[in-house]
Amino acid sequence: MRQQTRAYIFAHGGNPDAMGEDDFRSVMIAYADGIIGNKAVLNAIGSLTAGVFNYLRSEKSKTYSLQDILGTAYDYIYPPPTDEQKQHDVNEKLKMFILSRPGAEAYIK
Repeated sequence: MRQQTRAYIFAHGGNPDAMGEDDFRSVMIAYADGIIGNKAVLNAIGSLTAGVFNYLRSEKSKTYSLQDILGTAYDYIYPPPTDEQKQHDVNEKLKMFILSRPGAEAYIK
């Protein structure tokens, strides 16, 4: 499995010798789980499944998202944001909310 992972990293422009062992192991696990190389398939099938489930669901039930369909595979494809990214997103949303008021540009630095 290590050889296949090394070949995959080389094929995509990476250097497996420059990677830390933890990062290499994460890539190896994702490769072994079939996540690497199947992203497009998972997205297509997951989106279609969510669409069918949302079509068939009752009006008052919760809508299905790609995350509901893919489960733990979703975290492989779309890693959860870091605390810094979350804080940046909150700040950007607040800034956009403030800018929605006419004349607010003068108060934003």
